[in-house]
Amino acid sequence: MQTTVLPWYKRLAEAVSTLSLGVVFVLFIYGVAMRYLFNRPISWTDEAVTVLAVWSVLWTGAFVLRWSEHISFDIVFVNLAPKRQRLMLLIGNAAFVVLMLAALPGMVDYTLFLWREKTDMLEMRLDFVYAIFPIFFIGIVVRQLLSLWRLMSPRWPAELARWTGDDREQAS
Repeated sequence: MQTTVLPWYKRLAEAVSTLSLGVVFVLFIYGVAMRYLFNRPISWTDEAVTVLAVWSVLWTGAFVLRWSEHISFDIVFVNLAPKRQRLMLLIGNAAFVVLMLAALPGMVDYTLFLWREKTDMLEMRLDFVYAIFPIFFIGIVVRQLLSLWRLMSPRWPAELARWTGDDREQAS
């Protein structure tokens, strides 16, 4: 049995994700209870749940989920030999990084532009609401670059196992 200690940043990302999803759940239940049990709808809970759910999903996708846990269309990929899977990941990850980095300046510029607008109920500035998108982009790009580095190293089979989910079998 192999025990690994998660680095502090991984534990922090998981804690933030867990806490935010817990708050979404509590706010959602509170809003439903106020609306249907007490006949006193509270509109701000709908907006808070929506914003926090988007933040939670993108945060979790960028910093918590393993590559094998992301939704993917991998019918061709899983039927390739490992060396071809590696080549496909190298090409795909490199293209993805280039496209994300090309889109990032426009996304940051537009997000910063949104400071003028506010949400309807909580009157939160939209640049704060949408700030998670550049954070998500940067998080994924960093992870992709690390993956590219590992795929080009002699230990590329371990990185390939992270993408296919085979690393779970070795860890248990």
